[in-house]
Amino acid sequence: MRNAKRSYFTRSLVSLGALAAGGVLCIAPANAATPSGSVPSEVRDYPYCEIIPDTVANGVTTEHVFNTLGFNTCPSDAWSTITEQNIVDAYNAAYGGATSATINGRRHWVMDSIQSNGGTTSSTDTLTVNGVEFGLKALLVIPAGQSAIGTDTYTVSTVQRNTTYVFKAGRKVYELSDPQGNVYVMQSYSTQFGPKITLKNLSKIGPLDNLPKGWHYRARTLKKDLTLTAAGTTQIVNDSFRNTFQINPAAHRKSN
Repeated sequence: MRNAKRSYFTRSLVSLGALAAGGVLCIAPANAATPSGSVPSEVRDYPYCEIIPDTVANGVTTEHVFNTLGFNTCPSDAWSTITEQNIVDAYNAAYGGATSATINGRRHWVMDSIQSNGGTTSSTDTLTVNGVEFGLKALLVIPAGQSAIGTDTYTVSTVQRNTTYVFKAGRKVYELSDPQGNVYVMQSYSTQFGPKITLKNLSKIGPLDNLPKGWHYRARTLKKDLTLTAAGTTQIVNDSFRNTFQINPAAHRKSN
């Protein structure tokens, strides 16, 4: 096992979100109380981090997604000290069986509010690593021979979840469109691979320097509320900075 951080966007899910086919998603409502507090109703630019220890049984990998949401805002100094080995050791001391781990963050929400529409977890499992507390938010089950989604940028993946994201009128949204004209709205941005990215400069930075042929990126101000509902499944895509976008089925970009 590597001692260095294994830091992919991949399971950025889980960010109350993305899940590979065949996985099981369990998430708490945006306003659900947690052992250490509650998730704010206004989440735009709210920071969070995830640690994802993996256990393996009978060839099947289970990813245990722990999130800082509702516990803390992922203090950067403490977060920067966390390694894969720290996560594995902490998980094994508390629960046992971890063989590897993923580090995901820091990330920030871009929508204004989140609502869970099912699959609510009642788990009170927590994990503290290097002084940062996390709560168990999801389990991602990956059958033998199947790889996790999200490792490739600008590759659309279908994920399982039941959530409603609301983007308020008068606020900016950041959109990717693919060669077929499908439009995807940024749900969270990452500072993991672009540490200078902030909500204020997303309009100028985004993935503009690394867009594949046929892909487009833009920022616009909403004239009315935009609601994105995932009822069972939805599609997501990552840009070169590992910012995560969800499809807007009602939108389509016309060809030039």
